[in-house]
Amino acid sequence: MPTRFSRHLAGCAILAISSLAAMQAAHALETGPIDARAVWQERSLSACRSEQSRTAPDVCLLRTMQRSGAHPQAIAAAKMLVKADKAGFISAWRPLGKAALATVTYPFRANTNEGSLLIGSDGAAIDVDEDSVREEDRATPAWRAFAAAHPDAVPFAPADFVGSTATADGGQSVLFSTPLKSCHACAGDGALLVAYTIDQAGIVRERKLLTIR
Repeated sequence: MPTRFSRHLAGCAILAISSLAAMQAAHALETGPIDARAVWQERSLSACRSEQSRTAPDVCLLRTMQRSGAHPQAIAAAKMLVKADKAGFISAWRPLGKAALATVTYPFRANTNEGSLLIGSDGAAIDVDEDSVREEDRATPAWRAFAAAHPDAVPFAPADFVGSTATADGGQSVLFSTPLKSCHACAGDGALLVAYTIDQAGIVRERKLLTIR
């Protein structure tokens, strides 16, 4: 029996699609083979945030993780994030078949201290919050109509994981919803619904902007 999620996917018009190659070129990080052992249970990072600290926050983070006995996978993932200028660490892990959804904590950001990485079996990690509205999205009639009605509305991370459904070829689609509003404290003007297609091998193949509601 089809779920509400699968019926929603089937009923939505696909407004924009980006291929894996283009998506990875602009939006993917390379994590290598990691799993739930990449999760680090945060220790105190107050010293890293101190104005008196003589160590850069990202260096302090990695040093704190090493001293606390973090698993090598957790340190490797944090190094990958630091290298991408996104100092943080994986704080939760959710298996999605052969792929996974990693929650990332960004301890040194003033706002939006949490995000999500969709990690394929090939180690490519897609930051679902980065560039939530892309150029191909802005060209669609749906986005233009929404922007005309709500000119100040922008995506506010983090995206919410809505669910996953199997596809006919043995893969799956995972859906994320990102609120659209004009400020953190403002009421939402809508939501951006985006699906990522994962093939049978666990590789993320494409991104689809389903609708704006």
